Amino acid sequence: MKASILIPAFNAAHHLEATLLSCVDQGADVVDEIIVVDDHSNDDSEAVFSRVSEAHPEFTWKWVTNPKKGACSARNHAFSISTSDWIQWLDADDLLGPMKIVTALKLLEHIQDRLVSCPWHPFSRGLNSGRLPDIVDWSTIPNFSNPAEWIARDTYMVPHCYLGHRYLFEQAGHWDESLTINQDGEYFARVIAKSSGVMFTEQTDVFYRRSSSDSVSKFSPDKAGSLFRSTESMVRTGLTVEDSERMRQMMANRWQHFIYTAYPHSPELISAAQKKLKSLPKPTIDNPNAVSGISKAFSRTFGWRALTQARMIRSRLTS
Repeated sequence: MKASILIPAFNAAHHLEATLLSCVDQGADVVDEIIVVDDHSNDDSEAVFSRVSEAHPEFTWKWVTNPKKGACSARNHAFSISTSDWIQWLDADDLLGPMKIVTALKLLEHIQDRLVSCPWHPFSRGLNSGRLPDIVDWSTIPNFSNPAEWIARDTYMVPHCYLGHRYLFEQAGHWDESLTINQDGEYFARVIAKSSGVMFTEQTDVFYRRSSSDSVSKFSPDKAGSLFRSTESMVRTGLTVEDSERMRQMMANRWQHFIYTAYPHSPELISAAQKKLKSLPKPTIDNPNAVSGISKAFSRTFGWRALTQARMIRSRLTS
């Protein structure tokens, strides 16, 4: 059993070497090919790729240019030219943990209709100096969840947490190339819905690079429509799996998250989300703008809308 590692890349030269070496560290006995789809970069990404691939000829390497443009289309193209039965997704600035692929493949031996997932850990600069606190208590995730349980739980997982058989990804269909935000959440909801469940293991992990652009204050008005459509797709997928109170709670939280994130942009879509909430349970999620103790206190005192406005003003003043 071997996996194809699929990597979209755009101007990733600064981080690509570490990403590719984390693939090399998985071992040639479990990696069939490493495919990088360049999304029309104008930096030295290809030179970095050539240097690493030439140093490790024991692997099959593929560097191709995206025939379209955008991360989702690059992922779709990578999948279309991949040859392995097993698929490992990875972004060009993130890292696979040690033994990630071999651990997942062992769990999936003789099983083609499940996914394997694992913890992810945020970092900023490097793993030694830039590790950030986890945002999920991984000890609370069951070892196995059926699709309804996993989707209703709605634990945020980054793409490279998952490994699965290409059959599942074929059944789910393409990444939605019209989306510019929450593409991974929308896509993997569809994949999970086609599976018999998700096996979760803490025997391995992956690492996710965070930057200042991850801040809610960086949300732009043009992303509101994309986030609304991806939310619609996710809640629709959840209902096809199970029409239940827990799934409707997930739907309520998803729409409330949209409102928190999109405010004050696109009042029409915010109003549409508020109307959807009227027939759903009361949301149970916290405002994602309120992360620190100070921001939580500010939000409690002045309200989440005031906090969002304050963060936007601070972002403009410091940019």
